[in-house]
Amino acid sequence: MNGAQKDEKADLPKSRPVAGWMTRRYLLALSLIALLALSGYLTFDKLAAQHDRTLGLVNISGRQRMLSQRTALYAERLVRDDCPEPVDVCHRILGEATDLLEDSHRALTRGSAEMGLPVAKSPEIRALYFDGAPSLDQRMTDYLAALRQILTATRAGDDTLALDAYRRVVRESSGPLLDDLDRLVARHQSEGEAALEHLDRAESAILALTLLTLLLEIVLIFRPMVTQIHRQFAALDHMTAALRRSRDGLEDIVEQRTADIDRARAEAVKASHSKSRFLAAAGHDLMQPLEGAMMYAGALGRQAETDRARQAVAELKNAHQAMSRLIRSILEISKLDCGAVEPLPRVFALGPLLDQLVGEVQPQAQAKGLRVRRVWTSARLETDPLLLERILRNLLANALRHTHKGGIVLGVRRRADGLDIAVADSGIGIAAQNLGRIFEAFIQIDGGQLDRSEGLGLGLAIVDRLSRLLGLDVSVRSRLGKGTVFSLHIPSGALADDR
Repeated sequence: MNGAQKDEKADLPKSRPVAGWMTRRYLLALSLIALLALSGYLTFDKLAAQHDRTLGLVNISGRQRMLSQRTALYAERLVRDDCPEPVDVCHRILGEATDLLEDSHRALTRGSAEMGLPVAKSPEIRALYFDGAPSLDQRMTDYLAALRQILTATRAGDDTLALDAYRRVVRESSGPLLDDLDRLVARHQSEGEAALEHLDRAESAILALTLLTLLLEIVLIFRPMVTQIHRQFAALDHMTAALRRSRDGLEDIVEQRTADIDRARAEAVKASHSKSRFLAAAGHDLMQPLEGAMMYAGALGRQAETDRARQAVAELKNAHQAMSRLIRSILEISKLDCGAVEPLPRVFALGPLLDQLVGEVQPQAQAKGLRVRRVWTSARLETDPLLLERILRNLLANALRHTHKGGIVLGVRRRADGLDIAVADSGIGIAAQNLGRIFEAFIQIDGGQLDRSEGLGLGLAIVDRLSRLLGLDVSVRSRLGKGTVFSLHIPSGALADDR
């Protein structure tokens, strides 16, 4: 590690405390802004409530003044018997106005939740209502009593009582009561304007604090943050340059090692092809000793006189046959790997080929107690019949080897893009994690239940290579313990009866 890389790594831990310090500042600023925003909202809400309350007080106070004049007017009409409407209508109007005046006075002096008027009042408002001899509250109480006396006396026809009450009404409504109500309205309006002005100042202060907080955030948070980001970008550029230099050096090493690997692979492929060509060329020579041994075994069997000798000869023949199958499989896959096998396509009927294959495996299946069934087909194909026969024979042998009860079906199914030849069995099945390995050479996935002398795991590898040589697709689906289905897809271009 050079000095520049050490400096870069040393800078990284330093950035963490700086980032934490900036994050705390940022969170503090956000919290302060949120608090100021909440304060502004509450202030505005209080300002709106205060405005509504002031309007209510001024409206109700003004309505008291108007009601005092309206009640005085109708009291005069009743006392003088000068109502333009019927007398009972004048009584009703005066009674309703008197009730409304009394309710308004009670709400202004004692508070009213229904009208949105507070119980608490300023000392000035209380002084206007309750100070003096008599006070405004007492004047209003006497005024309301005089109005109700007029209503009672005029209904009873007592003109003297009505006239006495009317004099008190006229005296109050045209003088002290009216003046006190005017002062009350003016005072309510003055206090409301003062409260609104106070809230306006509070709102302005909150706005100023918010702007100041934003300014401090710019100076104490964003400027250091931008500086830190520029510093980190510079460090990243420096590190990128160092990594680029390291990458260039690694690319040279990788290129050299890749060239070595390519040479080694080419030599291995060449050796493999040489081995395959040797086995393919020497196949006849390798099989000759086995064929000679089989001839001698046959001659020995004809001369055997005891049961034990005949059994030994039979076992010898079985061993020779197994060895012959193994060597033929090795020779066949070697020929396929070295490209010594070339397909010879021709048109032929598929049905007879399937009948032949079923006939071949029928004796072995019956010996194991298995059923073998073929689905009839009239399809005609254009491909190499010998190679296709080898593929299907290997698939049937594989099914027969792994099936211990039930049976095997060799079937054909038409599809829109061609035809599928399927070999289905009710055997032991294949685990899902092993499905990708079954076409590899020398792989046997059987759980240790089978006789290894029957093969080296080349049957499905040969199927895979022959399928690719013929341009066919082989697939498999299986359920463990339920069975397996191998499908060989014949494309529509290889179907002779579709032309």
